[in-house]
Amino acid sequence: MISSFLLAWRQLTHHKMKLAVASAGVVVAVMLMLVQLGIRQGALDNSVAFTRRVTGQLVVVSPRTKTIFQAASFPRRLLYRLPSHPQVSRVQEIYLSQARWRNPWTYREHPISVYGIEPDRPLLNLPGYSERAAELRLRDHVIFDRMSRTSFGPVVETVERDGSMETEVNHRRMTVVGLIEVGISITTDGNLYMTPENFLRLFPGRTLGAVDLGVVELKPGADPQAMRAELQQLLGAEAVVITQPELVLAEQTFMRENAPIDFIFGMGAAVGFFIGFVVVYQILYTEVTNHLPQFATMKAVGFTDGFLLRVVLSQALILSILGYVPGFFLALWLYGVATKAIQMPFSMTLGRAVMVGSFTLLMCGLSAAIAVRKAQSANPADVF
Repeated sequence: MISSFLLAWRQLTHHKMKLAVASAGVVVAVMLMLVQLGIRQGALDNSVAFTRRVTGQLVVVSPRTKTIFQAASFPRRLLYRLPSHPQVSRVQEIYLSQARWRNPWTYREHPISVYGIEPDRPLLNLPGYSERAAELRLRDHVIFDRMSRTSFGPVVETVERDGSMETEVNHRRMTVVGLIEVGISITTDGNLYMTPENFLRLFPGRTLGAVDLGVVELKPGADPQAMRAELQQLLGAEAVVITQPELVLAEQTFMRENAPIDFIFGMGAAVGFFIGFVVVYQILYTEVTNHLPQFATMKAVGFTDGFLLRVVLSQALILSILGYVPGFFLALWLYGVATKAIQMPFSMTLGRAVMVGSFTLLMCGLSAAIAVRKAQSANPADVF
C-alpha cells in the first residue's frame, strides 16, 4: 500500500514554487518566534548580570529598594551587628549610583552605573578586580566594564593599548586602570567599579554610613533560609535580609513589571505563530482543493478518512521541518547581529529551540487538521 508520507511528499514537490513559498512562510514564523523569545530572555538575563555575581548567600537591602539600580540606602551600622552571629563568616557593603561619563573623544556625557566595592576578597564574582587592588586604592582610580556600549568611546582599545586612560566622571578627573567583564542591561549602558573611598569622592553628597547593599557570607553548612530569619531579628525594620536567588528573582520581577518586555516580545512571538499558521493553512487548503478529485477517487476505492488525515498531516510535518531548520539558523545569525548592535549577548538555548520546534509542529498540525476537513467531506458522486 502506498505510504501516506510518500504521497504527501510527491504532492508538495509537484509544484516546487508553491513548496518554496510555504516553506518561506514557516521560516519567517520560526525566525520571529526564536528571535522574539531570545531577545526577551536575553534582556531579562542581562538585567541580573550583576546580581548573579553575588557570591554571598544573603543580601541586605533597604525595605524601600525596588531595584538595586535605584537602591535606597540604609545605615551601615546595621551590618556591624551581623558578624555577632556564630554562623556569619563576614559581611561586605556595596555602594551603587549613577554618574555622568564624559567621552574624551566626542566630549559628550553619558550616564554610567558606578559601584563602590572593596577590592580585597570581594563577595562578588568579578574576575580581575582583586588583582587591581593596589591600583584601585589610589585616588580616583577605577576599572571599566569592557561590555559597556561603544558610546563611551574606544575605552577598551585604549586601555588595552596604553594600560590606562583619563576621563571625567561627574566633572571629576578619573583614571581607568583596567578592564573587567560583567555585562550591561536595558537599564544601564556601562559600568564603573572602584573602592568605596573613591566612590565617596565621586559622590561627595553621600556619607560612608549610608550603604546601598550588604552582602553576607555564611559559614559552611549554614542554612540560608534559617539564617535569613535569625539575622532579620538583628536588623529590625530598617533593613531587609533576602537570599541571593531572591535578589535575582526580585530584579527580574521588577524588570517585567516596569518594562513591557513580556508583552512586547511575547506579542511578537504570537504574531510569528499566527503568520505561520495562516501561511501553512492556505497552502494545505489549496493543495487539498486542487487534488479534491484524487482524494475523492481514493475514498471511492477504499482509502479511509484516517489515511487522508495522515497525508495532510504528513504534508504539515514536511513543511514544519523544511521551515524550522533554515529558520533556526537564520535566528542564530540574527542573534549575532543583535549582540553586536545592542551590545548585549543573546544566545540560543536547548529549551527555547525545543519549545519553538513544538510550536512549529503545533502550528502546522492545527493548519492540517482544519484543511483536511475539505478532503474528508469529498464525495465521489459530487466530484464526478
